[in-house]
Amino acid sequence: MFPTSFAAIPPGALDLTGEAVRRRRSLQRAAMDTLEQAGYEELLPPTFEYEDTFIRAAGPDVAERLVRFPDRDGRILALRYDFTASLARVAATTFADASRPLRLCYSGKVYRQEPERGGRPREMLQVGAELLGQGDLAADVEIVRLTVGLLEAAGVRDFQLNLGHVGVLAAGLDAIEEPLRSDVRRWIDRKDQGSLRRALASLSGDACTLMTLPFVIGRRDALEDAARNAPQASRAGLEHLLALDSALTAKERTHLVYDLGEVRGLDYYTGIHFELYVSGAGRAAGAGGRYDDLMGRFGRAMPAVGVSLDLDIIAEVAA
Repeated sequence: MFPTSFAAIPPGALDLTGEAVRRRRSLQRAAMDTLEQAGYEELLPPTFEYEDTFIRAAGPDVAERLVRFPDRDGRILALRYDFTASLARVAATTFADASRPLRLCYSGKVYRQEPERGGRPREMLQVGAELLGQGDLAADVEIVRLTVGLLEAAGVRDFQLNLGHVGVLAAGLDAIEEPLRSDVRRWIDRKDQGSLRRALASLSGDACTLMTLPFVIGRRDALEDAARNAPQASRAGLEHLLALDSALTAKERTHLVYDLGEVRGLDYYTGIHFELYVSGAGRAAGAGGRYDDLMGRFGRAMPAVGVSLDLDIIAEVAA
């Protein structure tokens, strides 16, 4: 019998065997078949990159979440934190002269430290897609529709996309100076309407919209009600969401809920953004949205929108 030390694995790591492995492989195959049929080309980036690649994509705060180690030349490498950064690098270099739009997809492990959330896994199996070089409503609709299709291909029926748009709250947040802005975002995230009302009571103009718009949650009728009373600065985002809703089928719309108070990721996304929730899972099983500023960080500016799914979470609830 092996000593106990031989059987130990690091916190956040997991041995998968038998049916758990088969479920994940089945989900991978179904997802990649769906993406291939939709015209997305698979890309296999390296498992590790220079840490600068991920920091350039996600900002300096991501550094503490990277699994890092030194290379022989002294430069710092990092295990793949996400696929989007690697795909952005490849699109800006290898595919620099390729015709647009680019449809790229991927499947594999990502590695993350989550110090503030103990017990979370440090490696996750993901699948996803990026639509690069197309910045219109049709591209947003394609990614939302693709997300619904990926879940259906996985055999998941009870799921929901919480969808918002950065433009709805942007003017209100921009009207507030730090450090109050950070507090306001935290209260919006917690749906703490009382604290918001007290903090914003003496303000006027766009800042006042933060007392109402972040609490709009519902389907098309909720968006239409919000649009009737929203200030001019928020209407473009609301109209974009209404146009997206109109472009989807009735069946697709059954999986959408519009949540105008989703503020996580607003520093990264530039248009629509969403989180995916699957019945039975305790946390989001995927996320996506528009991030038009990212590609410019790699020297090749172009619009971009994408989605990433956590197959480990989906595999557990689809068992």
